[in-house]
Amino acid sequence: ATWNGVPVTLVQPRAASPAQRQRLLIELHGGAFVMGSAASFGMMEAIPVAAMTGVTVLSVDYRQGPEHRFPAASEDVAKVYREALKRYAPEHIGLFGCSAGGVLTGESLAWFAREKLPMPAAAGVFCAGGDARYRGDSRYVVAAVNDAPLPDAQGALPIMEDLYYGPGVDFHDPLVSPVFSDAVLAQFPPLLFITGTRAAELSNVAYTHSRLVDLGREADLHVWDGMGHAFHLNNALPETQQALRVIARFFRKHLDLPQAPVATP
Repeated sequence: ATWNGVPVTLVQPRAASPAQRQRLLIELHGGAFVMGSAASFGMMEAIPVAAMTGVTVLSVDYRQGPEHRFPAASEDVAKVYREALKRYAPEHIGLFGCSAGGVLTGESLAWFAREKLPMPAAAGVFCAGGDARYRGDSRYVVAAVNDAPLPDAQGALPIMEDLYYGPGVDFHDPLVSPVFSDAVLAQFPPLLFITGTRAAELSNVAYTHSRLVDLGREADLHVWDGMGHAFHLNNALPETQQALRVIARFFRKHLDLPQAPVATP
């Protein structure tokens, strides 16, 4: 479908209650802002989450680099969200994404705050935190364990996302990295963070979570031992099924749905 000029893909559970039909989850796919789509990477999250919550999940085909530059993706999510607000109450909408989609979730919430849009009921930032550069101690530790390139003396490491952000972006701008603005974080809805001990973003996630908690915001952090970046997209792992159950319970709670037994897809 197309919502407010932006292509989207919807996953609609066949057996949904009237209450579930009144809820919507918006999914933002990963892919470093340069690859993937709603119909590919997006479905790896949208299908199981829709199955386990009974709620329609809408995956957004936001614009990516290098053809498009920041804030194109944030603008597209805001367009879809404005259309969603015409159809659903904000307390019945959730937002989530993994990797670049997790970064974009935080950036979108910051964009909503700037545009003075009502916040969704809850959001999930998976495999990412509030710093778009993924800075922190785990970047060094995981790089050493995985024999990957180490950041330089300033903590910088070239990443594919640079093809989207371009050379002139300020990575301390809260519209890019909301973790650096208490005023923006203070407006965030309840957040769920998911990561693993072998994920390079672990420090970024932990720091973002600590900032939210310090500001009195509701934030849940779940870390799986031995798991790497985006582990929950691999349905063969028992840890994936655990993470999906956590996600389903979180959104059922904050979208005010009964906490019925969650089936495994």
